[in-house]
Amino acid sequence: MQGKTNNKNKMRRIVSSIIMLLVVVCATAQKEYYTSVDGIKGGETLKTALHELIKNHKVISYGSGESSTWGAFYTTDAVVENGQRRVLDMYSNEKRYFGSKGSAVSGMNIEHSVAKSWWGGNKNNAYCDIHHLNPSDANANSAKSNYPLAEIQGNPTWENGVTFIGNATINGKSEKVFEPCDEYKGDFARTYMYMFTCYQDLTWKYTWMNYEKSAYPTLKPWAVELLLKWHKQDPVSEKEVNRNNAVYAVQGNRNPYVDYPQLADYVWGDSINYVFHLTGEVEGGNGGNTGGDDNTGGGDNSGDEEIEIIDGWKIYLNENFDGSSMKFTTYEGIGDYPWILNSQYKYAVATSYVSSSKTNNNAESWLLSPFFDFSNDSVATVSFEYVIRYCETGKAAEHHKLMICNDFDGDVENATWETIGFNATENTTDWTLTKSGDIAIPQKYMGEKAVTIAFFYKGTETKAGTFEIDNVIVKAMEGANNGGNTGSGDGEDNGDNGENGDDDNENNEGNDGNFSGGQFVLVTDAAQLTIGDSIIIGYENFAMGAHSDNGKYRTKTDMTTSGGVVTYLADDAQVIVLEEGTVAGTYAFNVGNGYLAASSSSSNNVATTTILDANASWMITIDGDALATIIAQGDKARNTLQYNTSSPRFSCYKSGQKSVNIYAKSPVTSGIEGVDDEVKGEDGNVKAIYDLQGRKVETPSRGLYIINGKKVLVK
Repeated sequence: MQGKTNNKNKMRRIVSSIIMLLVVVCATAQKEYYTSVDGIKGGETLKTALHELIKNHKVISYGSGESSTWGAFYTTDAVVENGQRRVLDMYSNEKRYFGSKGSAVSGMNIEHSVAKSWWGGNKNNAYCDIHHLNPSDANANSAKSNYPLAEIQGNPTWENGVTFIGNATINGKSEKVFEPCDEYKGDFARTYMYMFTCYQDLTWKYTWMNYEKSAYPTLKPWAVELLLKWHKQDPVSEKEVNRNNAVYAVQGNRNPYVDYPQLADYVWGDSINYVFHLTGEVEGGNGGNTGGDDNTGGGDNSGDEEIEIIDGWKIYLNENFDGSSMKFTTYEGIGDYPWILNSQYKYAVATSYVSSSKTNNNAESWLLSPFFDFSNDSVATVSFEYVIRYCETGKAAEHHKLMICNDFDGDVENATWETIGFNATENTTDWTLTKSGDIAIPQKYMGEKAVTIAFFYKGTETKAGTFEIDNVIVKAMEGANNGGNTGSGDGEDNGDNGENGDDDNENNEGNDGNFSGGQFVLVTDAAQLTIGDSIIIGYENFAMGAHSDNGKYRTKTDMTTSGGVVTYLADDAQVIVLEEGTVAGTYAFNVGNGYLAASSSSSNNVATTTILDANASWMITIDGDALATIIAQGDKARNTLQYNTSSPRFSCYKSGQKSVNIYAKSPVTSGIEGVDDEVKGEDGNVKAIYDLQGRKVETPSRGLYIINGKKVLVK
C-alpha cells in the first residue's frame, strides 16, 4: 500500500454510514405522486399507466415573459455563479447569464430536444413542454437542426465540443445525426423516454427516423437500444434531479425516468415481464437481503437473527444494495473518493473521475464487509456481480481487487490483507454486470472468528476508472466441500462448422466433489508432468467441464486460482488422468469412460473415444508464461486443444483461440504390486479388478482400473 504524504489523510477513520450518491428530494411526496403505477406489470401496460399519470399538466406559454418559457428557464436551467444566474446550456460551453426573469438571453434559442417537426409542428402541449425545452446556443441549435440522436460514424462534420453533427447508418441508410457529449447523453435519453411516454398518443410523422405510429413501443428497436445504452452509461445526475423538481414546481408533472431510472427497463428493457414496485421489490424474486444483521464494519454475522440455510449453505450475507443503507462501510486511504451507494440503480460504486471537471484523481478506497465467523465452517465462498470500466490500460486487476484478512480491528492500514483472485477484466462495451461465480474463500480462514472481506479501488491522475459492485453473497458450510456453483457452459455452436455428429451429452467423470483447495498446482514446465498425474485444463477462471455437447466440444465450468494454486473447483470439472500415448513422448487423456481425442479434420471437434490412437495422443509443450500448447498427433487438421472466448468452451482448433493452462496434482497409485494397503483385501492381496466400464478383468494391461473399489493406474 502506498505511503501517505498528507497527514490529513493518514489513518482516516471508518465512515459509519455510506454516503448516498443522489438525495431523493421530498421522497414521501414523490412516492405519493407515483402511487397509481405501483404494482403494474411492465411493458405496454406500465407505459400507458405512466402516460396517464404525466400527460395532464399546466401548459406554459411559449416564448418570453415571466410566466412563459424564458421565465421557467430562469429557475429550471440556472446556476448561481458569482452572484449571477448563469444559463445551463446542454448544447455548448459558451457562458451566458440571465438578465431579468422572463427575458430571452442573447445568442440563445428555445430548443425542442424532440423536434417539433416530428409530430407535424403543431403548437400543442408537446410544443410548450418544459421537460424537453432547453435554452440552447443559437449556432448549435441551427447545426443540430431536426436530426435524430445517434452515435456518429467517422469524424463529425460540425462540432463545438458539446454538440456533434455527423453521419450514421440508420436502418441501412446513411443519415445526418446529432450526438451530444457523454455528459448529457443520459439527460437526452431520459427526456426522449419522457416525451414518447407523455405524448404516445400523438401521430408522429417523422417515421423515417426512430418512431413507430403506436402507443407501444413507440420507439423502433435500434432507438430503444440506443436510449437504454445512454441511460445506463450516463446515470441520473444531481443537475437532472434539481431540474425535474424545478419543472414540477412550474408545470406540475414529473419525468418518471429521472425519479425511478429502473422504469426504463420495465417499459422497454429486460424487466417488461415483471411487476414494478416503488419499493424496488421484484415479484417472485429473492425479497431482498437475507441472513446477518444490519451492522456496519466491525460487527459480525453471528447476531441473534436466524441464519438462512439454502441447500446446506449458511447465507451469512446477501447484499443487493436495494435499501437506503448497506452492510458494508467505506474507508478512503488516498483522496476523498469513498465507495458510495447509488440509490437509483442499486449498486455500490467507486470512482475518482469527476465528470464536471473531466479530471482523473489519485485515490484508494475500500468497501469493507462486516465480520464473518467461520469458526465452525470447513468451506466458504463469496460471489458478486461487477463492472470495471474506463480503467488504465492493463491495470484492471491491479486497481480493482477482492481482499480478505482476519486481523482487521478498524485500522485498514495495518491489517494483513490478501488478494483473492477473480476475473477482474474491463468491460469496454457497456455497463452489463459480470457474474463472478462462487469464489472459494482460502482454506486458511476456515475456523477463524473475525474474517473481513473488502473490495479495493484505485484511481490515478492518468486514468480513474469506475468499479461497480452488486449482489454480494457470502455463504459457508460445515463439513466437506460440496462443490458450490457447478456452472453449465453455454452450449452454443457459434462458428464451429462441420458435421453435427451424434448427440454426446454424457456426463463424463468429473471430480465428484472430491476436491480440496490446493490439490492442483499450475504446471510451468512440461517436464513436471508424469504418467499417472491427475490434471485439469483451464483458462482464467474456467476449467474444462466433464460435459460434452454434440460430441464436438467440452463445456466450461467454474474454477478459482490464487498464486498458481486452484482454490475452488466445481464438481463437474473434468479431471484427466495422464497415460502414455501411442506416439513417443505423448500423453493419453483418460476421462473415465474413454480418452479425449481430436475427432474431425474439417470441424472444431473434440470427443471421447474408446480407441487409443494418434488422435488421442497429445504432445504437450509449455512456454515461459505457463501457457500450454496441446496438440493431438493424428490426421485431424484441427487438432490443437484451445479455449474459445466468443463461444465459451474447450475444443480443437487450427488456430485463433486461446492457449490453456494445466494444473496437476500428485499421481494416482501406480502398479498392482505397489498399491497402498487401503486398496488391498483383508488378507493383504489384490482382488476384484474391474475396468472403468465395470467389467471384471483377470489379467489387466496398462491403464486405469478399479481395484477393491479404488482407482489404480496399472503400468
